[in-house]
Amino acid sequence: MKKSRFNYKRILPALAALFCAAGLLGCGVSPGDAAPAETPAAGAQPDADDFAVLFCNVGKADAAILRFGDSAVLVDTGSEESAPQLLAGLNLLGVEKIDAVFLTHSHADHTGGLSALAANYDIPMVYAPLYSEQTKKGDGVIVKLCERLELPHTELSAGDAVPVADGVTFDVLGPLSLNEDDDNDNSLVLRFTFGRTTFLFTGDMQFAEEDALLEAGTDVSADVLKVGNHGNPDATSEAFAQAVSPSLAVISTDTSVDKDSANTRVLAALSPAKICITQDYPIGVLLTLDESGEPAVSSPARQESGCQIAVFALAPDEQRLTIQNYGDTEADLSGCILYCDRSGAALRFPDGTLLGAGDSLTVSGADGGGDFEFSGEDKPLSKKKSNTVSFYSPLGEKVSELEQD
Repeated sequence: MKKSRFNYKRILPALAALFCAAGLLGCGVSPGDAAPAETPAAGAQPDADDFAVLFCNVGKADAAILRFGDSAVLVDTGSEESAPQLLAGLNLLGVEKIDAVFLTHSHADHTGGLSALAANYDIPMVYAPLYSEQTKKGDGVIVKLCERLELPHTELSAGDAVPVADGVTFDVLGPLSLNEDDDNDNSLVLRFTFGRTTFLFTGDMQFAEEDALLEAGTDVSADVLKVGNHGNPDATSEAFAQAVSPSLAVISTDTSVDKDSANTRVLAALSPAKICITQDYPIGVLLTLDESGEPAVSSPARQESGCQIAVFALAPDEQRLTIQNYGDTEADLSGCILYCDRSGAALRFPDGTLLGAGDSLTVSGADGGGDFEFSGEDKPLSKKKSNTVSFYSPLGEKVSELEQD
């Protein structure tokens, strides 16, 4: 799939029609296929039509995808079990390559999707805070994770500046010091400006880190705030909310899992900002810029695909599954996602993967000899414990699943 510009005001209403007209699972069309790519001049920001932020609906977890023309970066990766939703978000934005991943801190609801991400995309750099939780041996938890996944990594300190695209730089505001009691308060705090809009990402920062930034006189003002710690009452003090004074605040959570999140005190502190909660958006909170350059929020729909795909076990001891198209038309599996809940293994089918009517293909672990492999997983389909393998459309609709007891 070619790199491209996109305009969601044109593309999103057409997605449903494309899926229905084709009668396929994925049509090989993404929001990035609207028009030919244009490369911004050196030092200039991409056009507003080339800019989008998706605060993914990854449950009680955190993941945001930011696209600047042909550049894409992630701030956190959600939990292991939310990997299909993370990959669906990348499909929605038409992301073909990832330029960098920022992990705000070590907790699994922010780092858990990194393994699935690394199995399906090249990741040239992972950024993490220098002040961070350590193992008993004194190694950084995020550093060890990156080493296990063989990913290059860099630790950041307050005052660092990280260019992420032409004309766009992330300024690192915190953490200012190590908090040995709670890694939430070691969260990487990032601020950047695109056009006339300033964004602030705060990880799971709580009162202690907020107070440290305010006492240091750090400029935390922003138009768009990714609210710290899922909107729990131990974060986003009235003083911090006033210092930021956002016009838009996004809370990433599932209140059925974390009943203290999106807390009423926090909502009141952020008033009169518009507040979006990711659980209310099927794929996530999509932020683009309108014709005047102001932030505009939309909710991309997860359309039914109408596909007929079955997943069943084929010689499970040999680590293989079969995917069969039992419909009467060819199915385009580009961007479709296969996910194993026990191991967290995820496969995003490559662009151009076609499956004829009545045909099948096999997916295996590293040594299973299938047509496709769960990269980086030796035994993703092991039956040592109960296991569910689910098949998703490119935008995260669960199409079918196989339960193995």
